[in-house]
Amino acid sequence: MLCSHACILGEGEIGHCGARQNVAGQMVLPFYANISSIAIDPVEKKPLRRFMPGTWTYSVGFWHCDMDCPFCQNWEISHPHHIDGSTIFPERLIEMALESGCPSISFTYSEPTIHLEYVVEAMRVAHRHGLKTILVTNGNILAEPAREIFALTDATNIDYKAADAETYRNVLGGSLPVVRKCIYIASRLCHVEVTSLAVPGILDNPSQIEEIAQYIASVSPDIPLHITRYHPAWHYHKAPLLPESLTAMREAAQRHLKFVYAYF
Repeated sequence: MLCSHACILGEGEIGHCGARQNVAGQMVLPFYANISSIAIDPVEKKPLRRFMPGTWTYSVGFWHCDMDCPFCQNWEISHPHHIDGSTIFPERLIEMALESGCPSISFTYSEPTIHLEYVVEAMRVAHRHGLKTILVTNGNILAEPAREIFALTDATNIDYKAADAETYRNVLGGSLPVVRKCIYIASRLCHVEVTSLAVPGILDNPSQIEEIAQYIASVSPDIPLHITRYHPAWHYHKAPLLPESLTAMREAAQRHLKFVYAYF
């Protein structure tokens, strides 16, 4: 099992994420090595503020996601109607990253953990060539595969999308206990930063962000928290929060964490 959905698939069936399929009793990736996006980004865009600051990272995206956030900011690749990417196997991907001159490679944009086998292999190749590895994830990954991938990860940014389990389950299609456990596991294996997207009606007030900050602080008060401002996307069209709301949320989180960043 990989994520909180723990799909039980019959022959030929595809999982909730759309990225994994039962073929002859084996779990396969129908879109293995199919890359949706490649870009060179500042590492701060992941966002990471306390890992290799001032450097650029070779950023790679896949297809699909194991969550269903109605405000998805990358819905074109997370919930695609059509797939038309490039097939790039791990060895070649790392060659391309090295040719870029970037000191790190980031697995990002859509949800990389549902492509676990590919990402693990690419991370192993990256380390053999001296590249640092970055994982940007929603954290909806179970403990055993989380340990496998974070053992090969140098830095991660994990989403913490809501303060209550019901919203996670019924609105976002994820699991708050799984995400919390993911943050804990990652903190023991690599550098961790956390992002909370400030979304009206989902995560929009100081008491909610304070609850999130309290949990993160229980793992380590040194874990940075990024509070980012949502913009209308996919099925969600409410107006973004006002800057003063994000300021109040940042101040609430700062009662518990040493490093809190707000993006307006």
